[in-house]
Amino acid sequence: MKKINIIVPTLLLFLSVIALPTFAKADTSLPLNTVVSGSITEQEPMDAYTVTVQEAGILSIDVNVYFSAAFLEIRDAKNERIGNFEGVFHGRPENPTNLNKKVNLEPGVYTVIVKDYNRTSYGNYDLKVTLNPANNTEIEPNQSIDEAMAIQVNDKKIRGFISANDTEDYYKIELVEQGRLFLEIDSQMMNGTVRIYDANGETVTWESLGFYNGLPLLWKSHIDFDAGTYYISVTGNDTYQGIYEMLVSFSPAITDEVEPNNSIATATPVQLNDLKTHKGFLSYTDTKDYYKIEMPYDGYLTVEFSSEFSAYHLIDEKDVPYDSYVSSGAVGIPETSTRKQQLKKGTYYVVPMKGAIWQGGIYTLAFSAEPESKEKHMFRDVMGRYTTAVNYLVDKDVTNGITPFYFGVNEKIKRVDAAIWLAKMLELDTSNSASTPYLDVPKRAWGAVNALKQADIANGKSKTHFGANDTMTRGEMALMIQRAYQLSGDGVHLPFIDVSPRYEDAVKALLKHNITQGKSANQFGTNIAITRGEMAIFLHRADETK
Repeated sequence: MKKINIIVPTLLLFLSVIALPTFAKADTSLPLNTVVSGSITEQEPMDAYTVTVQEAGILSIDVNVYFSAAFLEIRDAKNERIGNFEGVFHGRPENPTNLNKKVNLEPGVYTVIVKDYNRTSYGNYDLKVTLNPANNTEIEPNQSIDEAMAIQVNDKKIRGFISANDTEDYYKIELVEQGRLFLEIDSQMMNGTVRIYDANGETVTWESLGFYNGLPLLWKSHIDFDAGTYYISVTGNDTYQGIYEMLVSFSPAITDEVEPNNSIATATPVQLNDLKTHKGFLSYTDTKDYYKIEMPYDGYLTVEFSSEFSAYHLIDEKDVPYDSYVSSGAVGIPETSTRKQQLKKGTYYVVPMKGAIWQGGIYTLAFSAEPESKEKHMFRDVMGRYTTAVNYLVDKDVTNGITPFYFGVNEKIKRVDAAIWLAKMLELDTSNSASTPYLDVPKRAWGAVNALKQADIANGKSKTHFGANDTMTRGEMALMIQRAYQLSGDGVHLPFIDVSPRYEDAVKALLKHNITQGKSANQFGTNIAITRGEMAIFLHRADETK
């Protein structure tokens, strides 16, 4: 028992010695993560500690003051104060006042100072300095355009750090083609500014990063650029500092636009009624494009325009306006318009232009024209790519529209109406108006359905049901047209992934004869309902194969 009584007090004394903080005085080197103690006296009213910061990060200075008032400050290697000095008040020997000061710093040597308050308060203190590394991946120096860090688009995130002695970071980007630059910044700064510059250092745009309220703030933006050199800066100040992560991505425009086409003199000539869709791009520097149209007769010009934000004007050679339109889409959601304008024979220009200060982007244009004397209908919903096909069907007495003024180009067509159209287009003998074996076929369609069945062009969905009131799908349309016009698709590679074996030969035949190109590069839209306008186009094109 005696040995135990002796050993225990000795062990406790040993542990208490280990736990005591290191004592340090003025101009002492202060290692990170080490507690030091000091005293402020009338003879020595200030203690200064040298702190070496090996990497960028947040330096946390933690002080306990056991007397009534003291000041704490930090200075850089040039003896310039970083931030404001901090007062520590109302400390007592038995109850110290704690202050934790955080400073964003770059690597370097700094001085932490504890001093008296107006030579009226003295006593002891404890001091500890720790560093939370920023782990930034930016390459210093990058404080100006000349020092800008070169980065690649569509690469990994850049982790940057705005500090008390590095309040601005610059990045350099080389774009080899025109397109849309996307910028995303996850910021832990209270605020800040992001700017984009052109190759001459002129500001293209700038925005505030917003306010940080305890959670990282995600800021997103985009801008449309031509090929060239651009710079991005992230800026803070004495208050707005911290870590940010920046992702820079790029989407090329990939257009068929022929530059230059930025004036009447360099306008791109357009062939009317060639069914071509022109794809162009407007950017920060390329704000207008011109397309030249020769109206060969007095008649109607239809312009189909698709864009997120852009506008277009229709003008003549003297810059007299005839029509204009401004898109109101959103990023990734273009708005499509189809407008029809009556014009005299002559030369005109369609001029796409940016609809906002820095927003342009991809647009598409398609043109068609028709003379006044050949307007076959008064359908207010028929224009653009539907005009020729609808005129063709009306001229052949295949259909007269839903009403005298409404064709219903965007309405889905029923199988029974598609059967009537096709029978009329093929000029089949529909005199056999006896009732069909299909119980759901109305009397008005008996002759057409009987004729199609007799010609092995169309069958019902069962022995007793034709599916008369079901909407016609694109796949069913392909089968009927292939059989009706006896089209072959030999030698055609099918790029679509949604075409089952049942429709494969029919879809190949339509591709081979340029009747349709599918909904997208890899989707035919086999099970999608076909509209009356699309049906008119397919029948018109198929009939021209004869």
